[in-house]
Amino acid sequence: MNRQLFYLLGVVFFLFAFKNDKPSYNFYNIEGKKTKYTKLIKEVQDADIVFFGEYHNNPISHWLQLELTKDLYEIRKEKLVLGAEMFESDNQLIMDEYLS
Repeated sequence: MNRQLFYLLGVVFFLFAFKNDKPSYNFYNIEGKKTKYTKLIKEVQDADIVFFGEYHNNPISHWLQLELTKDLYEIRKEKLVLGAEMFESDNQLIMDEYLS
């Protein structure tokens, strides 16, 4: 009986852990109200540019960037273009000097 209960709990955990709406992250609209990942995708799928703010070395941010990129690729295919910055704000002076 204990083994069956263990397997049942494992299946329930598995089903709830892998829901479709990216449950490891909360999304808020411009009014500060919670919204869903699927709505976010609908709103950005035709945008020319999507800026993605993050905390460096945050695995949840990086995971969400990957998920967003994969989902946008499914919609845009070869028309999707990615850009990235890899500089911390304390490097701004050096970057300004270099660019001037």
